[in-house]
Amino acid sequence: MKPIGAKTINTERLVLRAPQLSDAEALVHIKSLTMSVNEAHITIKKIVEELSHPFVYHWVIMLDGNVIGRIKAWDVNPYNGYLQFGYDIGEEYRCCGYMSEALQAVIRFMMMEADANRVFCSVRAGNIASRRVCEKCGMILEGTLRQHYARQDGS
Repeated sequence: MKPIGAKTINTERLVLRAPQLSDAEALVHIKSLTMSVNEAHITIKKIVEELSHPFVYHWVIMLDGNVIGRIKAWDVNPYNGYLQFGYDIGEEYRCCGYMSEALQAVIRFMMMEADANRVFCSVRAGNIASRRVCEKCGMILEGTLRQHYARQDGS
């Protein structure tokens, strides 16, 4: 995999760009970051610092100049060329095709420009909307990892 980092991606309706310190309040507002604005500033500062590493891929999703969500590649394995995506979008922007559009663009970028070999998402069994996003992006269900992730609420 090529160490090119996240670059700006334009789609028909969206702009995906690297997070900036000024995004903290917007990410808290859309509940992408479930913390105080002060904590969000610290988190975003760390994310911005991480962007200097060539295998860090993190985007905020912009619609008409407003932050509406984000996508991050994690579990990046440059040697084998695979990575996992995590994403979220503000409630008022769900069911409009924005996340599918954004994720398709990021997958295309990772496969064509970064030379990724494989991408995947781990989706909670009950998250039907997220499973549908994955399906729209060409992913297929390969299995179920029982008791693999623990949530903060203990489930």
